[in-house]
Amino acid sequence: MIRSRHIPGIFMLLAALGIVACTNHEHPKSDAQNLIARDTFVQVLTEVHLIEGVKKQRLMRDDEQGLIILQHYVELFDRFDVNEERFKSTYQWWYQHPAEMDGLLEEVSEALSELERATNASH
Repeated sequence: MIRSRHIPGIFMLLAALGIVACTNHEHPKSDAQNLIARDTFVQVLTEVHLIEGVKKQRLMRDDEQGLIILQHYVELFDRFDVNEERFKSTYQWWYQHPAEMDGLLEEVSEALSELERATNASH
């Protein structure tokens, strides 16, 4: 479970999401390293971007923002059966492989664009 003292570490980890390099769709060896599967990790990172976007836009009162953001992370990790350590180790693997990370982030960006198109179409 994520504790409030871990929030700064998670946010620092997520701040590195802007790394861009060459494209390569190599998959991590998740069975050997207990990493989150690539497709699942794309979904998790897509939702992480949404959570961080809400935080950045300050759509909540400051006094409740930290707790609400934490609750969103807990729910997200529970839904995907991921814990904080597994998330961090998976992210660390991708961070250490920037060429692969670029392809992963392109998929996340595409998923976010698709969500935006679907939202706009429903209005």
